[in-house]
Formats: sequence, C-alpha cells, structure tokens
Amino acid sequence: MPLPSRKPRPSQLLETLVSVLPTGPDRTLPPEEELLTRTTHESASERFFRRNFARCGLSVNLYDRLGARQIAPLLSEEAVFPTQLLMPQNSAAGCAFVFAERALYFLYDRLDRWGNAPGHLAFVAVRIDPAELVALAGDAPPGLQLAPSEYDLLAQLLCGLDLKSAAAALGAAYDTKRKQIRVVLDKFGARTQTALLRSLTMELTARLLDALLPSAQHKPECALVKRQFGGDVVTSTISVGTGGDLPVWEFGARHGRPVLYFHTMLSPVVFHDDMTEVLRAHNLRWIVVPRHFLGQDMPFDADMRMAHLTRALGETLSHLTEGPLVCLGESIGVSWAVHFARHNPGLVEHLLLAATPTPGPEHDAGQKITLYGEISARLRRDRRVNAGLARIYNALARVPALAEKGLAHLYRHSPPDLAMVEALCGQAHFFEWLQLIATVASSSSMDELQGMQRNWLADLQALECPMSFIHGADDPISPPDGVEAMLKDLPQAEFLCLENAGHFVVSQHFAALAAHAANLPRRPTM
Repeated sequence: MPLPSRKPRPSQLLETLVSVLPTGPDRTLPPEEELLTRTTHESASERFFRRNFARCGLSVNLYDRLGARQIAPLLSEEAVFPTQLLMPQNSAAGCAFVFAERALYFLYDRLDRWGNAPGHLAFVAVRIDPAELVALAGDAPPGLQLAPSEYDLLAQLLCGLDLKSAAAALGAAYDTKRKQIRVVLDKFGARTQTALLRSLTMELTARLLDALLPSAQHKPECALVKRQFGGDVVTSTISVGTGGDLPVWEFGARHGRPVLYFHTMLSPVVFHDDMTEVLRAHNLRWIVVPRHFLGQDMPFDADMRMAHLTRALGETLSHLTEGPLVCLGESIGVSWAVHFARHNPGLVEHLLLAATPTPGPEHDAGQKITLYGEISARLRRDRRVNAGLARIYNALARVPALAEKGLAHLYRHSPPDLAMVEALCGQAHFFEWLQLIATVASSSSMDELQGMQRNWLADLQALECPMSFIHGADDPISPPDGVEAMLKDLPQAEFLCLENAGHFVVSQHFAALAAHAANLPRRPTM
C-alpha cells in the first residue's frame, strides 16, 4: 500500500529568513522555489551589480539597452524600481533625472567607467526618495522636510520641465504650483527657482557619482580636496560647448554671492582653518577651477590654453550663476583673473587682486629687483629658462624637506610669511598638493611662468569694472610700492595695504578679505 505523500519540509535557509524578517502583508518572501532559483543562478548583470554597487549605500539598479530592469527585488522591502525605464535622448553629459511611478531617478550611462560592465547594459539608475534628496543637498537647512506634493514638483523641475509643464504633468493648477515653489524655495533658503535647480543638480550629480564610480576613476586632485575638506566641498565636471570637460569646485554658501578664485602656483585651495565657516558667515559661494589639472583637454600653446579656459569658464559660469560675480586673483593667478575679466565683462562686477606681481625694473642703477622681475627678465633673454625653472621647481616640490627649506629662504625677510610657511609645513595636505602638482601636472609650472610674460597690464588698463588691490605690507615678492605706482593709470581702483601680512595675504587675512568681498557694491540690475 503506497504511503501518503508528504509536503516537502521548508529549507533551513527559508526558515531562518522567516524567523528574522518582520512579518506582515507588505513584507513577504517569494515562494521557496523562486527564492532558491534567484539566489543560485546569478546573471552577468547581478554579478556586475554585486561587485560594484552592493555596498555603495544607495538604492541602485541596472537597465539594459531596451530599458528593461536587470535586478529584481529579492525582498519586498527593497527599493522598487520600474520594470521599464529609458535614458532621455538629450543627456549629453551622460547624466539625467527621470520622474517615474512617483519617484525621482538619477541615470548615468557612462558604463565605460567600469571595466567589467556587461555589454548589454545601458545605464545605472539611482532612486532618490524625499529624505535622500534632502540629505544629498549638502547646504539644506537642518530639519528640512518635503511634503509629498513638494517632492513631486521639485522632481519634475529637476527633470527639465518648466513650472507650467510640471503643474500639468501633476494634474494641478499652475497658480497652485507657483505658490508651492515659493514654499520650497523658502525651505532651501534659495532666492530663485533657477538658482535652486542649478545648485541641486550639481550637488546631487556630484555626490551620487562620487558614491557610484569606482575609486580608480576618481581623479587624484578631487580625492585630495575631498580628504582635506570632506563634505564642505562639492566637486563637479561641466561639459562645455567649446569641447572637453571643466572641473569646478565649490565651497561655502551654495546660494551665496559668487566669488571666482584664480589660485596661486602652490595650491588650488586656500589654507585657512575656518575657510568654509567664514564663507558661509558672509554668504559667499567660492568657486575654483583647478587649472593645474586641465592639461589633457587644453591646447598645447600657453596663450591658447589661457584663451580656451577663459571661453570655457565664461560658458560655465553663465550657466552656474544668475548674476555677475566677484573675480579674485591671487599672486600668479592675477594674470588669469585679469584676462577673464577683460574677455567676460558682463560676468564680472568687481575685480579683486591680491599679492599682485609687478615686474620690477631691470638690474641697473643699484635698484633692487623683485623675484618676478628677475624671472621675467631672464625669460625675455632666453625662453629655454622657462623649462629649466619649471623642472627645478618640480624637483624641489616633490621633496618636503627641500620645499620647506626653499620657502623659508624665499620669505626669510618677511616675519608674517615666515610664520605662514611654518604653519603650512605643519599641514600634511600642503605637501600633498605640492607633490601632486609637481608629479601629475608638472607642465603647469611652465604655464604659470609663461603667464607672467603676458601683457596683462594692458588688459587691466582696458577694464571698466571697479577693482581692489589687496597687499601685505611685508610682501617681499610683490612689494606694495610697485602696485601703488600702477594705480596712477587706474582711477577706478582702490588700494588696501594690510599690516602683519606678506605675500600670503589671502590666507593670513581671509576673514577680512571675505568681509570686504561680501560688502562690495552690487551692479545695478536692469
């Protein structure tokens, strides 16, 4: 007589899962056979996902070229992704925001960044729920929360719709959404819808890509600035119409008054312990393009590189900022700042020049010549000196002990600068910047020396915008009397000479400089 069939006993794995997972109608396991099939037969998409995104802390999924979802949720509490999703055709930079099934998604299709991506995959998708959107907006006020309807509206706007189209897509009246966007702007502390969307787009894109991309894809300068400033810096890459990508770093108040900083030869960042706090206190948005690291996408000739960067920067800042900005050049960055202001007069409402290098007199009549003047004279006599000086500078910069000794000798007659050198040499990041520039961007030293030879004084005299010269009274590299002589031909310029300051005047008096920039008169709007 045949024995009655018995129902197979559930596997110990399934029993264990049932015992630890919360129970309820919305939290159920799939049938045992389906569960075991999914967990034992791993596809190429699942293998790629597990190796690259399982620990990134984001809700991620993959889609193929037909827009089909590749990773099905194993458990019902996992983030739900649409079964079908397509990359917008106008996503030239490889990134796009899409609103689908009442949720915002970030899509990224540059899968060549991962060497092991299967060929059938088209893009990575990240789900951004309301809480994640606020968390990723680094400058959001503490405690900010979005109502579901506010989230839906903001998501539609981030996808590129205007307010009228967003209202229609959500089935709401335009006047209702016009009032609601004002509430959203007040929550984020933004003045205009355009400013908020630009800021959020950059913040979300930068932070999501930073979490998604493999560490080998992170450029060394971006990795270093993030080690130094952590969440206080937003690093972005902007695709410009002139071709190539432009790296942009932002510090301080994301919706504040924009200050475009042309940095020194030593480092693209300012060394001041409270820099970001000072910027936020004065509502300043500090924008830096680390020009040392632009070599691959730039023309070979130094003058052409400067012209290319000026055009690309003009295009980028026209997109990133709503109104005119303050342009600040420090030391050898002065030549770049003046060139930018000359060729983008509509973008610059005030020019700030700190530690301005002045070519001194030729070596005659017993007059003392400045370091910049001596280098300029040598370069005029023999252009080969440029390459030789750059090689010497890079060799010294790669060895911390030699760099410290050289800087101490250079500033030995300036007590404020000597104290600053001692403070800088006590910071590991300072030597990391010197070594990185000398190793990864070694040709930038030649560019900086070449830039000094431009007739930037002619550009300066052609400017009509107001300008301020800020100098340290003890500057041994760019003595204040040389700048005062220049002012005779610049009636719209003011001169500020700060005591207890030398060539590092920006770092030494950063709070005072920030206060001065914040209080500069604004250009009247038409």
